[in-house]
Amino acid sequence: MCATVRDDHRRSFRTDLERLTSTHRAWAPLDVLKSTNTKALLRGAIPQSVHTATDAGLARYLQDRLAADTDIHLDLTVSIER
Repeated sequence: MCATVRDDHRRSFRTDLERLTSTHRAWAPLDVLKSTNTKALLRGAIPQSVHTATDAGLARYLQDRLAADTDIHLDLTVSIER
């Protein structure tokens, strides 16, 4: 998954990444593979379920779950590798 900073939240980018990868998000444990001041590449494992059976479903699931966190101001792009 790629997280990109929003222009109006550049100062909180690192904090948002820490929130995104914090351990209290047991439903989607994520690790930062590489990051700059404006982008981060993340990787994680997601449990299989009816919502994650297809690539499109998994992408929707992740984007919906992460978008529900109103304290995180990142634009997310999800790509699936199986």
